[in-house]
Amino acid sequence: MKLAKPVLKEGGMTIMAEGMELTDSLISRLGNMKIERITVQGHPVDMGGAGAGTKWAERLERLDVLFRSHTEDKWMTRVKVRMGQYFQIKAAAQEAKMQAMKDIESSDEDEIENDESEV
Repeated sequence: MKLAKPVLKEGGMTIMAEGMELTDSLISRLGNMKIERITVQGHPVDMGGAGAGTKWAERLERLDVLFRSHTEDKWMTRVKVRMGQYFQIKAAAQEAKMQAMKDIESSDEDEIENDESEV
């Protein structure tokens, strides 16, 4: 993995530059420095086919499988937790949008029935 953005300390000091290749030792150092967020280039986690068109809830369910070989790695556990939170938010938003669309369709059908009964 390569950094897509530089890693900064709280005061704004650059710790690692954009484009820097991450190694296990560098990731460990970031964890020791309490750096909780980084941005990497590309797709650092193989989503195992959970690409475009896959529902957010299905992605959330696959996290355990995708991170099964990283159960002892604190850094990857953090990544898994953050991804889980993100997928939960997206799944809830997707469900709310679907419910709103159903409510609109139901409301439209009621209006049509009312218009037809008045004629």
